[in-house]
Amino acid sequence: MSEALEKIMKQYRKNVQKTKVKAVGRSGNESKETKKSKVKKSGKTELKSAKSSIKTATSGLGESVKGQFGDKVVEVLDNQTKLLDDF
Repeated sequence: MSEALEKIMKQYRKNVQKTKVKAVGRSGNESKETKKSKVKKSGKTELKSAKSSIKTATSGLGESVKGQFGDKVVEVLDNQTKLLDDF
């Protein structure tokens, strides 16, 4: 009877360990998904900020720098804004 009880206890411990491992795995997945969504939100915010800064710089430079050089600067900044739109 003692051996049967030991087998049952051993099986019980194995099941407890399996359950703990599964719980840790689930927790890790949830943590990963939370961090992933946080990074996406942060990235979108930074992207908006960068686009806004480029647009502000474009309008400011477009008014203050005249001629062919000014046109080229505005063109480059517009291209950067388009790259961020595609990102």
